Amino acid sequence: MGRAPELLKEYRERLEGIKSPLVAEDAAWESCALQARRIIRDCADSLHRDRVEVRGSLIQQVESLGMQRATQGIYGVHSIRAGVILFDLVFDALAETVAAVPSEVGRFRAGVRALQKGIGDRLEAGALGHDTYLLNTVREVNAAGQRQLAREIHDHLGNHVNLALRQLELHELDLDLRPEDAAARLAAVKNTLTESLGIIRDLVTQLRRAEHEGTLQSAFTAFLESMEITEPQVRVQVNGSEEWATQPVLDEVFLVVRECLRNSLAHADADHVLAVVDIAPYGVHALIEDDGRGFDASAVATAGRANGVASATERVELLGGTILFASDPVAGGTRVTITIPLLDSPGEPADSAT
Repeated sequence: MGRAPELLKEYRERLEGIKSPLVAEDAAWESCALQARRIIRDCADSLHRDRVEVRGSLIQQVESLGMQRATQGIYGVHSIRAGVILFDLVFDALAETVAAVPSEVGRFRAGVRALQKGIGDRLEAGALGHDTYLLNTVREVNAAGQRQLAREIHDHLGNHVNLALRQLELHELDLDLRPEDAAARLAAVKNTLTESLGIIRDLVTQLRRAEHEGTLQSAFTAFLESMEITEPQVRVQVNGSEEWATQPVLDEVFLVVRECLRNSLAHADADHVLAVVDIAPYGVHALIEDDGRGFDASAVATAGRANGVASATERVELLGGTILFASDPVAGGTRVTITIPLLDSPGEPADSAT
């Protein structure tokens, strides 16, 4: 297992091949490479000592790394993909190390278990850190929304109520002295209270805004209805809050996912199609999967002509995101994963017209 530099080089090349954000910047790659080196070292120690050797104290540090990646807009799915690639590379290296000595199966087993535990524990710790960041961000967003509501109540509704009370006080003072002004003052109080009711209605309307009115979910529903789909079972699900993304980003996500759905329905002859769009404070992630006819994704991507794959790729990359097509022309089935980072600060939702 003296092949660590070689393994790391191939590891990075494979990540670059799938456009992983873990190699997009030096800082992200350095942390990724550090964890890979530690896993390889644990596997080597386990192989030589014929027992599982995994340094748990180092794994605990990964929770903060999960939070850090979340702030960088790197989804957990990218860590999982990286873990699968690393497992494949290190597993082959372990097998080659003991291949010449069949009796060393015990050492091989220890190395593989260390590999599995090292990657699995890190993914678990990273997911905890990722969830912690997300929960804290959601809490901050909710707090910001409550503060905004409090300002609206204080600045608008409070002022109108105070004005109505002041007008009533003046009415009481002038009731005997200037009775001819009583009707005008009561009319002013009525107008002020009417305006207050209008403000209350506006606030309540915002709080009770229809869940799917003008949202991605309703847009996809309308699209599917327009296609008059009868045979395939199609399911589209949108999770998260659209307030975390700008309207241009939401529009582009809709267009890209719609194009993928069209391809699945029109060309893949799929029986089942699933599209899931997750909107988080730090980014948008989408998965589109079907069980129809597959295709050679690499050949289509490099065909040099304007096609659905090229168009979707261009739209996503213009937003600073990545899109990955995985399909099997023999076994069938296609999976498209899309990741788009959101640049707005946590707790300050982007403006959205939806």
